[in-house]
Amino acid sequence: MAYDKTILSAVLRQLEAARSAHQADADARRLELYDHIPRLRTIDRELQGTSARAIRIALDSGGNPEEAINQLRDRNLALQEEKRSLLVENGFSPDYLAPAVDCPFCSDTGYQDGHLCSCVRKKYAAEQTRRLSTVLPIETDTFSAFRFDYYSNAVDQRLGSSPRYVMHNNFNICREFADSFGEYSGNLLLFGSSGLGKTFLSSCIARVVSDRGFSVAYDTSIHVFSNFEEVKFNGANCEQAALSLEKYRAADLLILDDLGTEMATAFTTSCLYDLLNTRLMQHQPIIINTNLMPNELEKRYSPAIASRILGEFTMLRFLGEDIRRIRQRESR
Repeated sequence: MAYDKTILSAVLRQLEAARSAHQADADARRLELYDHIPRLRTIDRELQGTSARAIRIALDSGGNPEEAINQLRDRNLALQEEKRSLLVENGFSPDYLAPAVDCPFCSDTGYQDGHLCSCVRKKYAAEQTRRLSTVLPIETDTFSAFRFDYYSNAVDQRLGSSPRYVMHNNFNICREFADSFGEYSGNLLLFGSSGLGKTFLSSCIARVVSDRGFSVAYDTSIHVFSNFEEVKFNGANCEQAALSLEKYRAADLLILDDLGTEMATAFTTSCLYDLLNTRLMQHQPIIINTNLMPNELEKRYSPAIASRILGEFTMLRFLGEDIRRIRQRESR
């Protein structure tokens, strides 16, 4: 599973801030108790000097320091027990002075047994979903909100199916893709005229995949190729553009929206080939939304790009009437 470094760093900083706050609270409790139970201050001072004494014993022993170290260990255990007894005798729990932790598995470090803790993965998913909501309407675009009544039941004689039947099939494939997403999930090409729900279903997929903790990169083709150009020609926003390119290449799922709306040049064709080839070689899933028909891909880009898309993507054709126009009529 790939993680967006920016989001992961933000989550780990949150954990660090929480640890600092808990430690500050514990320190305040400790100082308050020192005035009421002076013996606690003496015990803590002796315990804090344990490491220095252990090193001194090792250096001064001239031989085997094991016996002295064992005596030091026993002394520390006795002090810790005395400390717990003092707390209980004065009406406090034995761990009253220990810093609180939000996660019992990693103690708010973010790592458990050398791996990211489940608490980090949960926070990561929530933060990623929040950030996705700034570029996609994932709060409202959900599978449960998808309306099949926007698509006609009338059979299209050219295809032998109705738009509604086709969209039921597309919907089921997209939902299965989201629910079972993982490595080697494959790729989707959503194509058809504007306003038929391609971005809507992509948004639904993004929400489910993100909530499951996978990293998702979404962008329009115009912005994607603009970032490539910014990096190549060292533009004013080169550093931010480079971070975006890294995200496009590394995310568990890349959603490339509105392919074909950008200006077609040799440069954009080269960038698209690089992006597709990199992700396909690493078996990283891609969703492409486009108004182009499959037979237009080679004319607009190149045979190599058309071959990769037509050979490596599940193609879902979207049919029907522009939903925006239907909504306009409904609003009247």
